[in-house]
Amino acid sequence: MNEKLLKTHKLLKAATYMSVTTAGIILLMKIYAWALTDSVSVLASLADSSLDITSSLINMLALRYALIPADNNHRFGHEKIQDLAVFGQGIFFILSSFAILYSAIVHAKNGATVSNGEIGTIIMVISIILTLILVSFQTYVLKKTNSNLVKADKLHYISDLFANIAVIVSLYLSETYWFMDSLFASLIALYLFHGAYEILMLSLRNLLDEEFNDEEKAKLIKILSKYKKLGQIVSVHDLKTRKAGNKHFIQFHQEMKEGISLLDAHEISENIEADIVKAFPDSEVIIHQDPEGVEEDIMFKEKI
Repeated sequence: MNEKLLKTHKLLKAATYMSVTTAGIILLMKIYAWALTDSVSVLASLADSSLDITSSLINMLALRYALIPADNNHRFGHEKIQDLAVFGQGIFFILSSFAILYSAIVHAKNGATVSNGEIGTIIMVISIILTLILVSFQTYVLKKTNSNLVKADKLHYISDLFANIAVIVSLYLSETYWFMDSLFASLIALYLFHGAYEILMLSLRNLLDEEFNDEEKAKLIKILSKYKKLGQIVSVHDLKTRKAGNKHFIQFHQEMKEGISLLDAHEISENIEADIVKAFPDSEVIIHQDPEGVEEDIMFKEKI
């Protein structure tokens, strides 16, 4: 492994370790804050922090598995484990959001008040500071590695900053307006539901081998169209795409001009594969070469 790649791996590992450590510290602090204040908005933020640490753990494990090559029993790799874990996580946090929403309604009905709001506010401020430090480090790692994994984790923690600020506002207003705690808890629960639903659907799409989205498909077709314009391929059919974790799988048949040598066909395919891997890092590409004019059953015909 070259020195640059080794440094990249170290930075990525450092980012995931720091993410898990920060999320763990914040989680413990919020458990303490909830125990002191009995605030449902803090409870909602606590549930969101639980989502943070499990997401960070999944990312850490995903990175470890991503660095392990395919073996005889897993020839497509181990990325599906990430989708399975995310799917289970999504189910758990959707149920948690409903539980928090129920707690908020019960607190509002009983007219429950918040205690020790000052201490709770201090803890939330410390949580924001720790999150800002983590996001700053992730920004640095992102500039050095351009990792989609770090990018997704960073976006998640940035959105958490707003949830933490909402809790502070809730604790402050609850001193005057008792119902604010339940109101903000409900809003955070809905936010948690939205985030959990998104990751649940993302994992489900990967588990069901759904095709690339329109934007990704257009990027792929653009690469193939370039080689048709150059006269190096005739057409493309039976294009199939899917994802497992952060890895892309792409396969298709390409029709080659009649009379082309096997060596030339191989070189063209190698160039096409290199362009695809450049556009979709960490992808696996399978290209089947067909001679022009050969009749065969075609399931999907692509316009290039």
